[in-house]
Amino acid sequence: MKFLGPISLILCAFISVNCVEALNILGIFPHAGKSHFFVFGKYLRELAARGHNVTVVSYFPLDKPIKNYYDISLAGKTKIVGGVFPFKRSYWSIIQVSWYLVTSGTESCSLLLSDKNVQTLWKDNSHFDVMVTEQFNSDCSLGLAYKLGLPVVGINSHVVVPWHYSRFGIPYNPSFVTFQFLDGGTKPTFYQRLERTIFNAYFNLLYKYFCQAYDQNTLAKYFNDIPPLEDLAREIKFLLQYSTFTLTGSTLLPANVIEVNGYHVEEAKPLPKDILTFIEESEHGVIYISFGSILKAATTPQDKVEEILAVLSKLPQRVLWKWDEKSLPGNPKNIYLSNWFPQNDILAHPKVLAFYSHCGLLGTTEAIHHGVPVVGMPIFGDQPSNANFIEESGLGVQIQVADLNTENLLKKFKTILDPEFRSKVKSLSKAWRDRPVSAMDSAVFWTEFAARYRNFTFTSPAATVPAYQYYALDILSLFFVIILTFILVTIKVLKSLLSPKKIKYLRELAARGHNVTVVSHFPLNKPIKNYYDISLTGKTKILESVFPIERSYWTIIQSSWFLVTSGRDSCSVLLSDKNVQNIWKDNSHFDVMVTEQFNSDCSLGLAYKLGLPVVGINSHVIMPWHYSRFGIPYNPSFVTFHFLEGGTKPTFYQRFERTIFNAYFNLIYKYFCQAYDQNTLAKYFDDIPPLEDLAREIKFLLQYTSFILTGSTLLPANVIEVNGYHVEEPKPLPKFIEESEHGVIYISFGSMVKAATTSKNIIEEIVAAVSKLPQRVLWKWEGTLPGNPKNIHLSKWFPQNDILAHPKVLAFYSHCGLLGTTEAIHHGVPVVGMPIFGDQPANAKFIEESGLGVQIQVADLNRENLLKKFKTILDPEFRSKVKSLSKAWRDRPVSAMDSAVFWTEFAARYRNFTFTSPAATVPAYQYYALDILSLFFVIILTFILITIKILKSLLSPKKILKNKKKKQ
Repeated sequence: MKFLGPISLILCAFISVNCVEALNILGIFPHAGKSHFFVFGKYLRELAARGHNVTVVSYFPLDKPIKNYYDISLAGKTKIVGGVFPFKRSYWSIIQVSWYLVTSGTESCSLLLSDKNVQTLWKDNSHFDVMVTEQFNSDCSLGLAYKLGLPVVGINSHVVVPWHYSRFGIPYNPSFVTFQFLDGGTKPTFYQRLERTIFNAYFNLLYKYFCQAYDQNTLAKYFNDIPPLEDLAREIKFLLQYSTFTLTGSTLLPANVIEVNGYHVEEAKPLPKDILTFIEESEHGVIYISFGSILKAATTPQDKVEEILAVLSKLPQRVLWKWDEKSLPGNPKNIYLSNWFPQNDILAHPKVLAFYSHCGLLGTTEAIHHGVPVVGMPIFGDQPSNANFIEESGLGVQIQVADLNTENLLKKFKTILDPEFRSKVKSLSKAWRDRPVSAMDSAVFWTEFAARYRNFTFTSPAATVPAYQYYALDILSLFFVIILTFILVTIKVLKSLLSPKKIKYLRELAARGHNVTVVSHFPLNKPIKNYYDISLTGKTKILESVFPIERSYWTIIQSSWFLVTSGRDSCSVLLSDKNVQNIWKDNSHFDVMVTEQFNSDCSLGLAYKLGLPVVGINSHVIMPWHYSRFGIPYNPSFVTFHFLEGGTKPTFYQRFERTIFNAYFNLIYKYFCQAYDQNTLAKYFDDIPPLEDLAREIKFLLQYTSFILTGSTLLPANVIEVNGYHVEEPKPLPKFIEESEHGVIYISFGSMVKAATTSKNIIEEIVAAVSKLPQRVLWKWEGTLPGNPKNIHLSKWFPQNDILAHPKVLAFYSHCGLLGTTEAIHHGVPVVGMPIFGDQPANAKFIEESGLGVQIQVADLNRENLLKKFKTILDPEFRSKVKSLSKAWRDRPVSAMDSAVFWTEFAARYRNFTFTSPAATVPAYQYYALDILSLFFVIILTFILITIKILKSLLSPKKILKNKKKKQ
């Protein structure tokens, strides 16, 4: 094992823009699939090129050694994977695939651990910083990572396989999630959903009790302390997932699953002379055909080959066909055959007009990269789901093998060769390539991130919640008992009777040259270039709270009606404004609308009237009524509720609370806020569709959260986390802080808590606690304090961000507003959180669970408890961990502001594309699989009833007596 010396570390600064310390990376790739490693190879070589030492265990060593890349070769230990699978697909072929996955996976584990060179890795205590390993059909490498004490980054070259959903907390819902081995897209039929449900259960059971169990036993032969692989799988830091929403759809992924589709695509190289001549001389362009290495001529029915030839003979294009035989029936002159082609270089040529493919993800990726439309004919493995991605994204069309005939195939080719279709595919290609960070840079960044923050956990809580909680079985059981009791009591009774912080983002858009027209209650004090205010100042009262500091169910109800009334008022004020009316009356031209997602959808009606794509933006965690419009699953078992206590591991009672209040808030929003907005819009426009539908058409939501602070939540691709862009560079401060010998504590409960609504007892307890600490105190407060303590400096306003940035500020006592919490994590200041209002209970839990601080409830506030909390966060070890957390929070491939601006521009550039998750539009009965469950219930009930009937027949007294008489 080689390590970087001082000279190499100095050179790193010149090699990489973002200089990072060279890592020792161990790559474990025990699957002998060449197409899989073709993807991984480029990534691994890139890691080496960026100065990292990369040791790779695989069946595919380099032909020529390169700097920093060290092979441990398994070549020759097993047969390289190549297909002999039949051309025709069936349930039986899926079963064959499943057992191929089992046998090849279990074999790969045995071969990996028995290799002498691999054994030296643990016997010699080799030093590595991180392991990168394929996530496919074996978890053997996770045991090795545990033995070496390494954080793990998973990587794949395909869609998520069935047994990986649970380990990453990705929800598998057959109502809108494709199944790797089956037909059907994001709008499946009932039968397709039933198929998916059965096969998903089958593959998961097979993997758990055959693959994973075998790997566990194999590892036990070498190590005696490996935890269950199921547990180790949940500890994988990141998964580099070979998908992207513009091709594979907007799926629900936690923050530690990173989409990196496309990094394997190379710059096109010059074509061999004979191929180039064949293409260049084609008057009407070229069709490229490849069914990969899985499909062989020997397993392809002759009649299907003849159908394909018949179609090609009717088209004017020349054809390049990757085929493992040297001739075709009739030896057509317009077809060039070869058993190998430089596929990527061919697809890059402007005269290549179409790709007839088996829907392998690598070829599909190259097709979208170069903007070549596809006729997909899925045959094996994940190809059925890829075929649906091709069709639903608009990249091409698909044809099933069973439907392959001259007429059908010719129709498919004519569809994709149409100039209008090809133009749309070019636009799709442009959107696919348009990213804030390249796929390769993203893959490398998150690998390095996993090594830098190896002690942090990025796993979604959905991955660890018990099944009965995930499916809310105990909550449903309680509701069932309550409803049943109510029905029984009713029957009995009847029987007896009868018998501002978004302005920075808007200023930034203007600073980057965009013309920004802003309708708000907060016009700029000084005009700036490209920024135009339409002021609503004075039309309504600026929101300030008079809520009491003590929280209760009643204050939550008050909050809900405050949201209703202020939301309704905002719609009326907006549309009645003369300057706003001029926007639609004058047919003003805009490219995109950015609007707050809070307590009104009025602006969506205006966007519809102006024909604008919409980008939503917020400054808080997701509101209860916004989950469904973006297709974000709200699960009370691990998702915090905006207005209630409890984090990602709530008690039964907290889950019950969340369920009730979630239903309550959704109902009042739908029937009071949204209905009112709809009626208000109808006074001005007569053609506004239901706001519920318009809400689902929002292109992107700029969500003011970050997984480092608010946890790894399940978000679709069009919900972009941008927490932190409001934080400014700090400015100089007065001397009060500098002169503090033991540092300073900063206290602020925001603008929502007033001295007039805070009990004297609470103030006295806080003063008593801080008087026992040696630190000075800055307290944002508009009142006076008992005793006027000299170590406390009071003011109605403080430059909060500048204060928190000062190195002598050691702690922040806060009401857990998200903006202040964000500034605290940015500057690495630990927090004592005391939630009072709105989303603060959820934020308090984020503070606690992320390790940023601790929380105290108002009901528990006394000097002893508060002093204990302060001593916890003032401990040097605690503060050191918070500094590390702050470093991780700030460590991003793209800044929050750049990300917010990029996706706003993206929405304007690709206004005709739909980025909505299919989860947002699926009917409720399908989302919760009620029809599938009903079918299973009927089947089980029928089976039980038939069994009871048979047993009654066999065990009836007459039958027994008759049998006794026969014996006599």
